[in-house]
Amino acid sequence: MKIAIIGGGASGMTAAIVAKRSGAEVSIFEHMHRIGKKLLLTGNGKCNISNTDMDIRHFHGGSSDIISAVLDSSSPADTKAFYESLGLFLRDRNGYLYPYSEQASAVLDVLRFAIRDLGIDVYTDTDIKLSENAGRFVISTSGSRFDFDRVILCCGSCVARNTGSDGSGYDIAQKLGHTIIKPLPALTHLLCEEDFFTSIAGIRINSNVRIYSTDNEKSTLLGEEYGQVQLTKTGISGIPVFNLSYLATRSLDEGDRIKAELDFIPDIPADDIRDFMMKRREELSDRTVEEFFIGLLPKPLGICICKRVHLSLGDKVSSMSDGAIESLCRMVKNFDVYVRGHGDFDWAQVASGGVDLKEVTEKLESRIVPGLYFAGEILDVNGDCGGYNLQWAASSAMTAAREACSA
Repeated sequence: MKIAIIGGGASGMTAAIVAKRSGAEVSIFEHMHRIGKKLLLTGNGKCNISNTDMDIRHFHGGSSDIISAVLDSSSPADTKAFYESLGLFLRDRNGYLYPYSEQASAVLDVLRFAIRDLGIDVYTDTDIKLSENAGRFVISTSGSRFDFDRVILCCGSCVARNTGSDGSGYDIAQKLGHTIIKPLPALTHLLCEEDFFTSIAGIRINSNVRIYSTDNEKSTLLGEEYGQVQLTKTGISGIPVFNLSYLATRSLDEGDRIKAELDFIPDIPADDIRDFMMKRREELSDRTVEEFFIGLLPKPLGICICKRVHLSLGDKVSSMSDGAIESLCRMVKNFDVYVRGHGDFDWAQVASGGVDLKEVTEKLESRIVPGLYFAGEILDVNGDCGGYNLQWAASSAMTAAREACSA
């Protein structure tokens, strides 16, 4: 069995090793000068490989049934065993799985060493053309022609183009008859319309974040997340924002108006906060409004909230009416901003969209071109922060490679 792996990223290298160990003759084609370059960027260079919490809610995109089937077929335990078989020792940090050295380079090295030791052919700096005829696949390069029984497309998306993810895999899949769900940035920051963000930039605060699609009559909740939010000069960032960003980017692309609501004190009910503020007005009556939130929220954020409800910063706290207290409470619990844009593919960690899952089987074989398989980010699957995208890369690669070898 001769199998071509197109794309030398995390999923491509994994698929190649699994296929070779299963007895296939394997070749990797990569258009960059070396394989695995993008892997070095993952987890801020620490490479969060997987997570012990594999709830399907951490994965988004096409058919959840297919995603679940793939994760069941090639589980996180299989991923752990696979990497340990390569000599990589993992550490569990509160459910997040990292290489013990916490170096992405260690993950890349053990993959490269395995490819070398197994004698897998690797063709780098190579642009290819793929065609299929009567169940056989032909890969043409600038100077050579190769024949294969099976092909696994592992080309990634169009995120971090300088590492090789330039979207070329979408073109290959489309030319073979597949539908591509429009790729959009995911796990990225959001740009907001309001002009006060420069005054609160740099603040990090644990918050509940809700994303809404709005029109003149109603707001529809798209999703919510809790975690540390980063307030930037242009909007909002941080893990909860990243995890929700795929919803915002997709809705913005469809022409919707998007609102984000931040709850800066999510663990205390609004009524209790209101009572606390009433008491604070009495006990800190000689303070100025500008100083009202000191000790509760970061000072620049407190000032921003007071300005948003049109209070004069130099007035005494004792002068604040019950209505002003009510407005402050509402703003603390529902700090609403409107999203005007998002980080592009150069800023995003992954993409949403890709090859439509309706057109592949639970073993990730094409329903259109038998013998063609898919793995990794080229598919319409994107995961949350926390190792989910690398887990998908590994699970989909192992599933596709095993099926390609047994079919």
